Amino acid sequence: MERTAKTVLAAVFALIASAVCVAQGQKASVGEQTSFSEGAPAQHPVALSPGVLKVLFETQEARQVLNFASDSTQDDPARLFRATAVHLSRPDETDLVVIGVPPMSGADSGWFWVVRLGRSGPRVVLFAGANSLELTEDRTNGYRDIVTECSSATETEETTYHFDGKSYKGWKKKTQQNRN
Repeated sequence: MERTAKTVLAAVFALIASAVCVAQGQKASVGEQTSFSEGAPAQHPVALSPGVLKVLFETQEARQVLNFASDSTQDDPARLFRATAVHLSRPDETDLVVIGVPPMSGADSGWFWVVRLGRSGPRVVLFAGANSLELTEDRTNGYRDIVTECSSATETEETTYHFDGKSYKGWKKKTQQNRN
């Protein structure tokens, strides 16, 4: 009996915490992945639907790679990507961060697509070539800001993206010279 009471109390607490997060406009998903890099695994991978694959291949970068891909890759183009479910806006709206799997990447950086899964169907709201991508807690127009970082031997460039109502646009770039 005591164990049942503790279970019920824990469930009530979780519901209250979720309601507070929703009321504050914060993500309600505990353990949501917010940092991504080309070589790191997805913490909560999801399969890509045919509709998402379609909008990915409508981007110039993905289309070019598919044109030169092997027959086996063209037969199963989903293997060129890995995706994680995220919440860019509201906790009840699921979106995706999609990372290209080589050869679906740049020569010296990874490729990232951010896909909104809205009522009118999926759409790419950001494409970025970078070493890493991070979803921040800061928001613009109700959507989480996104920061990418791209490093070379001589410099590191950090770009912050804001949502303009339709897609993410570069808002601020910060370049730092790397010391050898």
